[in-house]
Amino acid sequence: MTTTSNGVRGIIQATVPVSDLSRSAAFYRDLLGLTYIREFGNGDEVTGCALADWDARYLVALRRRDTLAGGAADLRGEHPIIVEAESEEAAVRLRERAVAMGIASTSGTHVDGTWIEFLDPDGIAIRVVHSPTASESFFGVAFGANGEPTFYDEPRVQLSGS
Repeated sequence: MTTTSNGVRGIIQATVPVSDLSRSAAFYRDLLGLTYIREFGNGDEVTGCALADWDARYLVALRRRDTLAGGAADLRGEHPIIVEAESEEAAVRLRERAVAMGIASTSGTHVDGTWIEFLDPDGIAIRVVHSPTASESFFGVAFGANGEPTFYDEPRVQLSGS
């Protein structure tokens, strides 16, 4: 067992708001090879579900967007789920599975590593990092009107109590 400085091992679940529960659950199941393990509801209908990879120790939960407060939760263009592939070869196999499913991908490299990204049925990105290079030093990223990133090394947000 690995010991951590704060007693927390990592995040075990990410929750994503989706428009079509069945379609999104099938997407995550098929792309990542997850097992459909949970359903959540309000007594009348199923409003969410969870899929797991027990070997890697994580879950992806999906919640129907129309049942969330305000119904406006929208993560299109974001990548709330980032997983690490055990190797570049494993990431390539995942990309090949996606191609066979008709799912396009993009890829790139930045300060935290080399990655492949896939869009789910709602346009929400799932990123697979296969060559992590994360630094423990702070850095910020700002995207300009042209979409190009600029980086900075001092936080702009002042956290309460600091």
